Amino acid sequence: MLLETFIGIVMAMLAMCLFNLSPLLQKSALNEIPKLSFHNWWTSFKQLIANRRWVWGFVVGCIGLIPYFIALDLVGVAVVQPLYGFGFIVLVFVSHRMLHEQLHSGAWIGIALLILMPVLIAFGDVSNVQVGITERSTLLSLLLFTLAVAALTLLLFTQVSKHPTAWGFISGALYGLAAVFMQSAISFFALLRLWGWNRHLALSIAAVLLAAPINIFGDYCLQIGLQRRNASRFMPISQTVNNTVAVLGGILVFRQQVGHWGFYLGALGLGAAGLFLLSVFEHAGDRPKFKSG
Repeated sequence: MLLETFIGIVMAMLAMCLFNLSPLLQKSALNEIPKLSFHNWWTSFKQLIANRRWVWGFVVGCIGLIPYFIALDLVGVAVVQPLYGFGFIVLVFVSHRMLHEQLHSGAWIGIALLILMPVLIAFGDVSNVQVGITERSTLLSLLLFTLAVAALTLLLFTQVSKHPTAWGFISGALYGLAAVFMQSAISFFALLRLWGWNRHLALSIAAVLLAAPINIFGDYCLQIGLQRRNASRFMPISQTVNNTVAVLGGILVFRQQVGHWGFYLGALGLGAAGLFLLSVFEHAGDRPKFKSG
């Protein structure tokens, strides 16, 4: 069990590093194309896929899904998602090198906190999924959780014109919800491997089909916000909301149990503090510029 947890955490850390490298590659491309929006989404989409650097960023993110799925299967969403902050170390260094976003002295403290975070999560002894995914109560919890996140997302959409940072909250909420559905798909697939029931295969495919458009929609929202804000400030917001939604899903929907709450809450506290310290090094007025059109 300890080896399984260790492998799961290592896979999660690898996935999160790739997930954080992906938007940096895309960010360098976003500054070169006209402003993205939902009104001309098809034109914006064609501009994105025509840019080689943006496509490379997308490919890196897709590669990250491989260790991500392995980690979800081994340790569950309540362990995997908080490790998103660890990958932010990659975001800080590469954004400093490639995008020339300056590091604040407090960022180094944030990096140290994020390095310690996965250690505390390991000591938190979080269980894997504890409920039968096919139970009516679990499916009802999943439905209610989905409706709550959808309502929050719709509310946030009313704020994007005045507060572009709201795109970070929207993308994070959608990513977190997609992670919960992916956990559902993996749980169904585990039953398929155990019992070989066609019903579980269908449910697993259905969960993936639900997670995919949610994730794609969240990614487009991320691109819009990332184009309007510096990566080093915007990404921590999206990631923190992502973590919060996914962890709540793991605990409320899948009943993942924390063996040592002190370590687990300490890890979340370190992650929140680290993300905060890393997010404040953007200077006022240092917003990215992009082409008009």
